[in-house]
Amino acid sequence: MSEKTAKGPAFEWWMVSNLAMGAGFSAFVALLIPPFVTESTGNAADAGIVMAIISLAAVLGPVLGGFADKYRAHRLVVSLGVLGMALAFAMYAISAEAKAILALDAILMGVSIAAVSAVAPVFIVGANLPKALEAKRLTTFNLIAPVGQVLGGALLGAAAAGGGSFVQGFWLAAVVMFLAFLITWFSSKKPAERIQLLESAPADDEEKKKSIGLGKVLFSMFGMYLLILTLSSLANNGLNNQIANILPNVFGVDQATVSGLISLAGLLNIAFLLAAGVWMGRKGPMPVFVTGNVFRLVGGLGLAILGMAAKSPLLIVAAFMQLFYQGNPLVRLTQPALAVRFATIPAGAASGWVIAASAMGSFLGSLLGGYLADSIGFNAVNWMAAIAAGLAVLLIVVSLLPAYRKLQPEEAPA
Repeated sequence: MSEKTAKGPAFEWWMVSNLAMGAGFSAFVALLIPPFVTESTGNAADAGIVMAIISLAAVLGPVLGGFADKYRAHRLVVSLGVLGMALAFAMYAISAEAKAILALDAILMGVSIAAVSAVAPVFIVGANLPKALEAKRLTTFNLIAPVGQVLGGALLGAAAAGGGSFVQGFWLAAVVMFLAFLITWFSSKKPAERIQLLESAPADDEEKKKSIGLGKVLFSMFGMYLLILTLSSLANNGLNNQIANILPNVFGVDQATVSGLISLAGLLNIAFLLAAGVWMGRKGPMPVFVTGNVFRLVGGLGLAILGMAAKSPLLIVAAFMQLFYQGNPLVRLTQPALAVRFATIPAGAASGWVIAASAMGSFLGSLLGGYLADSIGFNAVNWMAAIAAGLAVLLIVVSLLPAYRKLQPEEAPA
C-alpha cells in the first residue's frame, strides 16, 4: 500500500450515492410515499404495506452484491441503484397523476435502495485500505447520508410552502436522484478499479473462494454475525418504529417534546459517528460495534424498567432513550468492516448479506413490535428491544469476540 493511498482523502465523489440514499430514503420516501398512499386509499395500514414491500426488497442484497463480485460490476450496480430510485420516483409521479397505487413502484424502489446499500460500502471495505483510512472514509460515507436527509427535507419543505402537490414532489425527487446518478457514475471508475485489482490478485485464502454456498455462509462465524445483526436490528427498528407511541402512552410525553427528543438524537448521532470513526481508526471496528449493541441493551432495558413505574422522571426517560438511539451510528459504521473480516465470501456478497440481515430484523421487529403494542401494551415493545439486544450482546461475548481475537489479534479489545 503506497503512502499516497494510505493518506488519501476522506471524501470521494462517488459517495454522493449515499447522499442520494439519505435524501431518497430518509426524506423523499419517508415524507412523500406514506402520506400519498394514505390520502389515496384512506387507510394508513396500506401505507405500512407499501413501506414493508420497500424494506423487504433489501433481502436481495446478497444477490446484488454477489452479482457485483462475480462480474466486477460494483460501479454498474451502485450507479443503477441510484438511477433506479430516480425511475421509481418518476413512476410514483405518474401513478399519483393517475391516482393509482402500484406495487411495482415500491419493488423498484426497494431493489434500488438494496443495490446502493449493499454494494457502495465495498468501494471502501473491499479495497484493502489501511485501518485509519478505512475508518475515515467509512465515517465520511455515513455522515453524508444525514446531509442528504437534511437536503431532501429542505427541498420538500420549500416545495410544500409553495403549494406543491405529491406529483410535483415525486418529480422533484426524481430529478435530484438523476443528478446523483450522473455524479456517481462519472466518479466511481477509479474506486471500482481498486476493488477489481484486489479481487484479481492471488487469493490469500483459497477456502474463501470455495465457501460460497448458502449452508457455508449461514453455518459459520459469518452466519453467527448475521444472526447478531438480525437481533440487533430487530431491537433497534422495533423500538424506533413505535417510539412516537411509546413516549406519550407509556411516559406521558407530549408530541412536541417527542419531536424535540428525536431531533436531538439525530444531532447527537453525528457527534457520536465522528467520535466512533476516530475510535475505529485506532482500535478497529469490534470495540465500537460492541459498545453500540451495549447502548441498545442498556437503553432498551432502562426504558422497559421505567415503563413499569407509575410515573418516571422525564430527564431519566430521555437519557435512556438517547442512549438507545446512539447505538445506531456505532453499529451502522462498523457493520461493513466486520462483515469483510468474518466473511467466507467476497466483499460485495458479504455486504449484501449484512443488508439482508438488517432488513429481516427490521421487518420482524416492526411486525412483532406492532403485535405486542396492540395485544399487551407499548411498554412490551421496550422489553422486546431489551431482550433482542441482550441476546445480541450475549452472542457477541460468547462467540464473536473469541473468533475476532483470532482473526485480528492486533485489534481485539482487551
